[in-house]
Amino acid sequence: MKALVTGASGFVGRHLVRALSEAGAQVHAVVRTTSSRHRPSGPGITVHELGQPAVEIGEVIEAVRPDTVFHLATHFSARHLPAEIISMLEANVVFGTTLAQACAATQTRLVHATSAWQHYGGAGYEPVSLYAATKQALVDIIEYFRVVEGLDSREVCLFDTYGPEDDRGKLTGALLTAARTGAELDMSSGNQLIDLVHIDDVVGALLVAGEAEHFSGRMVVRTGRPVTVRDLAAIIEEVSGAALRINWGSRPDRGREMITDWEIAANNGRWQPQRSLRDGLADLWRSS
Repeated sequence: MKALVTGASGFVGRHLVRALSEAGAQVHAVVRTTSSRHRPSGPGITVHELGQPAVEIGEVIEAVRPDTVFHLATHFSARHLPAEIISMLEANVVFGTTLAQACAATQTRLVHATSAWQHYGGAGYEPVSLYAATKQALVDIIEYFRVVEGLDSREVCLFDTYGPEDDRGKLTGALLTAARTGAELDMSSGNQLIDLVHIDDVVGALLVAGEAEHFSGRMVVRTGRPVTVRDLAAIIEEVSGAALRINWGSRPDRGREMITDWEIAANNGRWQPQRSLRDGLADLWRSS
């Protein structure tokens, strides 16, 4: 298999590139020249650094001719600033559109990651943020290429993810660091739900989506057993043996969070998560 991965220096991208390499695939990892993150390396991995991704990605697809493209590159912002709008549209809409065009022209399979934040309350589409709206814009554009130009596209919708080597500054990492250092944390109410999927299971889902002979609809990557943020903190206390110093309610809750479970229509085929939250957190604690 010859695979191309966009966003290859990101958290999910690094783990996917590694898994593909270990499986013997020829992997072409696409990263921005301006990215400060570590470039993937290893057997069978070729790195393409793009200065103008929306301009250059078509040339890379044409030259490489991969069997499958895994599109993970994104510009995430939970609460965008006006100055971020152009870069968010370029990364989440323009780049993805150019990529879809190139995949359709070369008959390359496209697996693209979307976000649960596009589905507030489990809706078919109701965005939580501008980020989510830009992700949905690309979904609609890819549907054009699928219907009109015959693109083989597969959507993989991600809930929350965690695992080793996570440099995104996410809640799980902050709680584990607080357990290790004894630092005090100011938190919101902690009543929000979070459905955390271990990165090994996330990679497994992407590979299933990429390998399936026939695929239709949307794969939704979640455990189906969300916990509150307070419960997450309690599990981390259990696996670490440390008492967390958390000031619950000292920060306001953000709007449009998951308070009741979101059930999103899915076609997950043979994929099921394998790693329990407690076991995954225990492994992280032991390796930290």
